[in-house]
Amino acid sequence: MLIKGPEYVRTENKEQWALKRKMGMVLAIFLAGALLGLLAKYTDGTVLGLIGSGLGFWIAAASLLAAWSRTPKAAGLHVLVFFIAMLSAYYLYSMILFGFFPKSQFIFWGGIALFSPICGYAVWFARGEGWLAAVCAAMPISLLIGESFSFIYTYSIPQGFILLLAVFLWIVLPKNHFQRIRVIPLTAVLLFIIERFGLLSILAG
Repeated sequence: MLIKGPEYVRTENKEQWALKRKMGMVLAIFLAGALLGLLAKYTDGTVLGLIGSGLGFWIAAASLLAAWSRTPKAAGLHVLVFFIAMLSAYYLYSMILFGFFPKSQFIFWGGIALFSPICGYAVWFARGEGWLAAVCAAMPISLLIGESFSFIYTYSIPQGFILLLAVFLWIVLPKNHFQRIRVIPLTAVLLFIIERFGLLSILAG
C-alpha cells in the first residue's frame, strides 16, 4: 500500500505573493505577537494574566495562525515570528519596568520557540483530508484539553476558557464534519499519551 505524500492531505495555495506583501504579513504577525505578549505581562495576576501565563492560549493562537497560512513553510515561519515577538515583549516589559529578567526561563521558552516552526508546519495540514490531517488537528486540541481538564472539578475560569478554546479548535480546524469525527478518537489517544508521560509538565518546565 502506497503512502500518500503531503500534497494529498492538503493542497498548497499556489497564488504568488509579492515580497512586499509577504513582509507585510510577517510584520503584522510580529506586532500581534508583541502586543499579546505585553498584554499578558501587563495583566499578570488577573484572570487574563492567568490565561496568558499558561500554554493553552498560545497553542490555540499559533494553531489558528498556522492553519490559515498560505503554505506549510509559511505556517512555520509565521508561528516562529509570533512566538519570538511574544516572548521578547513579555520579558522586555518585565526587565524595563521591574528590573527583573529571568534568564533561565527566557532561554527555556526561547528553546521551545525554536521548535515551534515544526509544529506550525504540521498543524497547517489540519485543514486537509484524511487521517493524517485529523492527527495534525488532534495534536493542539489534545494539549488544550490536557491543560484544562481539571476545570471539571475546579471550575477555574482560565481553565474553562482553555477548554472552550479546545472545542473551538475542534470546530474550526477540521475541514468538514467527517474530519471532526476522525479527530475525536485520535484526540483521546493523544490525550492518554500526554497524561501517561506527563508531557505537559515537561513542556511547562
